Amino acid sequence: ARLAELLGVDHLSSGSMIRGEVASGSELGRRVAPLVERGELVPDELVLSVVEPALARGLADHGGYVLDGFPRDVAQAKALDALGRRPGRGDRAHDLGPELVLWLDVGADECRRRLLARSAIENRSDDAARTIDRRLAAYELETAPVLAYYEDAGIVVVVDGVGAPELVEGRVAAAAGAA
Repeated sequence: ARLAELLGVDHLSSGSMIRGEVASGSELGRRVAPLVERGELVPDELVLSVVEPALARGLADHGGYVLDGFPRDVAQAKALDALGRRPGRGDRAHDLGPELVLWLDVGADECRRRLLARSAIENRSDDAARTIDRRLAAYELETAPVLAYYEDAGIVVVVDGVGAPELVEGRVAAAAGAA
């Protein structure tokens, strides 16, 4: 959220958008609620149905966005890239795909510690101890290959995500050119 503020663009969290759908009781929210409760990944087409309009609004309103928590697998990364290559879209103003991927490098133990702390503070069901290991395993299997996908595209900057929040924020801002 701070990076988006520094850049003057929208912060779009796929997880927050999905939880918002669940809280609203929408048809989509009712479909994904059991998955969220179990800490499972929401199917691509459902996530894209929420993410795509938010990306378009971010570009239209502020010329960009910070997308957090998406894509989580290579299929989602390819789908995100394809949003910018639809007929009628050829310039950056209409290309919804990423220009830069910041990859926060944080080990599994630190992730587990942070998620458990967040669960205690925010009372989030998707941060319950029983779902954290499942989410970390899904990350290793499905999300980690996204790094290689975007490295091949030459748009990845790896940032050390361990340390005091203000230190990590400075690293992220510098990597994004916002410092």
